[in-house]
Parts: sequence; structure tokens; C-alpha cells
Amino acid sequence: MVWMALGCGSTTDEVEAPSPPVFDYPRDEELRLNHLQLKASHNSYHVEKEGNTLNPWKYTHAPLDVQFAEQGVRAIELDLHYETDSDTFRVLHVPTFDDASTCPDFGSCLSVVAAWSSAHPAHHPLIVQLELKATVPDGKHEEYIAKVEAVVASVFPRDRLITPDDVRGDAPTLREAILERGWPTLKESRGKVLFFLDESGDVRDAYTRQLTSLDGRLMFIDSDPEHPFAAVRVLNDSIASREEIEDSVRAGFLVRTRADGDVERQEGQVEAALESGAHIVSTDFPVPVEGGLAAVEIPGGTPSRCNPISAPSECASEDIENPEFMAR
Repeated sequence: MVWMALGCGSTTDEVEAPSPPVFDYPRDEELRLNHLQLKASHNSYHVEKEGNTLNPWKYTHAPLDVQFAEQGVRAIELDLHYETDSDTFRVLHVPTFDDASTCPDFGSCLSVVAAWSSAHPAHHPLIVQLELKATVPDGKHEEYIAKVEAVVASVFPRDRLITPDDVRGDAPTLREAILERGWPTLKESRGKVLFFLDESGDVRDAYTRQLTSLDGRLMFIDSDPEHPFAAVRVLNDSIASREEIEDSVRAGFLVRTRADGDVERQEGQVEAALESGAHIVSTDFPVPVEGGLAAVEIPGGTPSRCNPISAPSECASEDIENPEFMAR
């Protein structure tokens, strides 16, 4: 069986599908996705453009598979810019001025993720955060959404994704499923990928059918706790939002925050991000860089760790990802 990587505007690649996980993780039926804390890279595709003089753009990431294999990254962020002429989503920061990327095409980015996942089926779920950077014309939101989901579906078979329907199950709403039952176990979700849209306003309204549900959608979306589709929250200020992050973690929502922003870091920001229990801790510096900020590490992670707030007390990092299994 192969995954057919048919990215929008990209060539067809064949990616071997992961074998069913057969690794001995003794707590896989107990631990759930929200019991983890993992490292994410911010603008994961970004390459500093030659001649750049702006400090916020002074960082360069390794290719996505290198981040997974060597830097302990388990969540990535991709900015999507739709090009009408080519009917393609490009992955870059700012057109013309900051447009260097390790994978300029959305489909090619996802093919890299799929290939690494295929080669390492023991991984805990990978998380892909998407932002639609272009302004969506009035009346075109559903069309744009369909195009994004078409690229995702062309690379990842449905059974390799964690979707809102999977988590909701037979509950009346996604929110009720999260609060009453929780996220899938690691046994149910190893080797899979979870996508979420970091969007609000008109895009969120359209994607959630006017803030009612995510039924049938492939991706989660940034939500408020009272939304019926509440599952993933983006609370980027780990210091100012610390109490809200902790409350959300305790409730069962997945939370993304930042350990730094635009190559700057507040005093105590890394510590607040880690101690808050935010599940996805994003940084511009997943590894040491000469002249850059100190690298962000997940303490005791292999590379991820048991969440300091939500994980059971007997949880160990090796229960989440065992380096011995990952080396296979």
C-alpha cells in the first residue's frame, strides 16, 4: 500500500504507508493525546532570505524531516498563500520580501511529513498548524477550504488523520466529547497526523458553519471554550495567558503557545510555556544557533514528555516515544 502524494501544483510521489504499529508501549491504552507536551517550530518552512536586514526574520529552519528526525520537533506551522494563476498554495512568510522556504509548495511540504511518518510508524501524533495568509474574497471561503482539504486528502489517507469526527464519536458535540471522554489514546493515534487551522473571523465562521460544528471536516480550528467545536486553543502569550492555558489544559483542550516570538523572548517566557502545561510549545529556535536565542528543549523529553499538568503521575517520557522504537 502506498500514499499517493498529489500536492496541489506538485508532482506525484509515492510514499510507503506506515505499517500498523507493533511496538510495545505498555501505557498506550491509558495515555491520550492531551497527556503530551511537545516542541513545535514557528514558521517551520522559513529560510532567511539573502540580504535580509530585519531582525524578526533572522532565523532559518532545517527541512521538515530533519526537524522531526534530529531536532525533536513534533508540530509544524505552515503559512498558505493561494496563487490564482497556478491554482496552488505556496508556503512562505511574506511574498517577495520574505519568501524563501524549504518546501515552497503545500503538497510538497505534506509529502515530506508523510514520508517521515511512514518511515517512523511508532511516532506519537504529529501536529500541523495551518494559516491562510491571503485575504479570502467574499463568497469564496468554502471554495478555499475545499482546496486546502483536497491537498491534505491527496497526501494522507483518511485513516492516517485524526479528525474532529474521530474525536467527537457519538457525542452531541466535539466539545462534549472532549470534556466527558477526552482525546484518542496513543494506541488509537500512533503514526497519525492532526491538522488544525489557526484562524478566526470569516474563515472560522465558514469552516465551522457559522460556529456550529466541524462535522465532516478534516481539520480542527482555534476555538473558545464555549464553542460546540471546542478542542484546540491558540493562546500564544504564555505569560499573560498562563492561567487561561492551565484552565484549558485541565479541561482537556489542546493548547498551543509560544516560547518566543519573532526572534525575541521575554524573561520567563520559556518557563511559563512549559510549566503552563501547554501541549504545543512553539519556538524559532528548536536547536542552538550561533548568535541566536537559546534553543528550546522539552525537559526530560524523548523528545516529547508527559504533560506536567494533565498526564497521569506514573507516565514516563518513554511511554510517549521510545527512542529505541523510533530508530527502527
